[in-house]
Amino acid sequence: MTAWDGEQGAFWVKWADRFDAGVEAYRERFLAAAAIESTSAVLDVGCGTGQMTREAAKAGGRALGVDLSSPMIELARDRARAVPNAEFLQADAQIHPFPEASFDRVISRHGAMFFGDAEAAFANLARALRPGGRMVLLSWQPGDRNEWASTFRRIFTANAEVPATPPAPGTLADPAATRGLLESAGFTDVRVSAVAEPMFFGRDVEDAAEFIEAQFGWMARDLSEEDGARVPGVLRADMAGHLSEGGVRYPSAAWLVEASR
Repeated sequence: MTAWDGEQGAFWVKWADRFDAGVEAYRERFLAAAAIESTSAVLDVGCGTGQMTREAAKAGGRALGVDLSSPMIELARDRARAVPNAEFLQADAQIHPFPEASFDRVISRHGAMFFGDAEAAFANLARALRPGGRMVLLSWQPGDRNEWASTFRRIFTANAEVPATPPAPGTLADPAATRGLLESAGFTDVRVSAVAEPMFFGRDVEDAAEFIEAQFGWMARDLSEEDGARVPGVLRADMAGHLSEGGVRYPSAAWLVEASR
C-alpha cells in the first residue's frame, strides 16, 4: 500500500493519460463484457485515476471507484466533476466492509492483479455483489506473451536471463488457477477468454522512450557503465521498428475474466 500511496501512485498520476491511452484498444470489449445497464450499481476495483469508473457511471446508475492510492483518487475525483454519479474512495478492496449485496457489477481493468491476499479479496467482492450480479476483470497474460514487457525487460537488463516462474494465482495470469480462485470465493460460470490488442506507448520514438525510461529505467541500475550506455540507443532502435502512423505500438495479450454471483 505504501508504494501505491507514494512514489508509484505519483508516477501513475503524472502519466495518467498515457496509461489510459496505452490500453485504449481493450476498452470497448471490456465495457461490452461488463454490460452495464442504466440502473446498475458498479464497483470499480483498483480504479486508478478513474477512467473506467467514469465510463461505468455514464452508462449506469452509479459507480464507486476504489484504490489504495490517494494521489490517484484525488485526480480521479477532479476528473469526474462533471460525472455526479461517479464516486471515489481510498480503500483496500481486500478488506473494506462494502455493504453486502450492494453492487450489480464489479469491474477491474488491470487492478485486481495486485491483491496480497487474493482469496480474501475475491470473497469480499463476492459478498458485495448482489445475486445475479457479474464481475468482469482484465488481467495480463504471462510476460512471454506480451512482447512489450519481454522486450523492455530484455533491453533494460542487457539481455539478462530472467528465470521463468509459474504465475501466482492472485496475478490472474493462469486461467485454471483463476477459475479455481474465483469458484472458491463463491463465483459461478467463470469464463476466461484470451484477448490481444496493440498497446500504445507514444506518439513517436522520443515520446515513447521518455515514458518507458521513466517506467523501466530502474531495471538498468545494476548494469555496468558500458551496458547502461547502450540502453537508450537499443531502446530507440527497437521502438523505431514498432512505429507506425498510430505511434509506437507493441503487441499485448490479456485475459478477459467474467464470472457470476
